[in-house]
Amino acid sequence: VQEALTNAARYAGATRVAVVVGRRDGDAVAVVEDDGAGFDPDAVPKAAIPGRRGGLGLVGMRERVDLLGGTLEVEAAPGAGTTVIARIPVGGP
Repeated sequence: VQEALTNAARYAGATRVAVVVGRRDGDAVAVVEDDGAGFDPDAVPKAAIPGRRGGLGLVGMRERVDLLGGTLEVEAAPGAGTTVIARIPVGGP
């Protein structure tokens, strides 16, 4: 959540950001949605590339969620804002 908020403030030029955190089907779920510039998620590497800094915020988010056995989904398009959804299993009902 912190990294998604940093990206919205630092890079997206967002004027509005919404954060929703909850629990669903045994997962902790965090959704961060902004109305910023958006981007092409396919143009961002899925893993760190040695010597390249671009996209490290998303790469770091993916790595942290992966370490917890979760998933990260990024919905974005140029000019259409960004939504980041993290799902992390926490067990229980």
